[in-house]
Amino acid sequence: MFDRGITNQQFNSHLETLAKLIEAEATSVEEAAQIVRDAKIDTTKEEHTDAALSFAAENLALPEVHVEKSNS
Repeated sequence: MFDRGITNQQFNSHLETLAKLIEAEATSVEEAAQIVRDAKIDTTKEEHTDAALSFAAENLALPEVHVEKSNS
């Protein structure tokens, strides 16, 4: 539900790389389509969770917790 995903900048960079590869390599529509298909990321091995919360993200803001020792 809350996958890490990629940023817009990363996605745009990936698309630009694909475009350059297609321009340099493809000589037909079929070859261009195959380049795009080959660039897909295999997600079948990724672990996904149905939990509402996930701590897999790298940018979580966690609250500070201070515990004081009691003198009693």
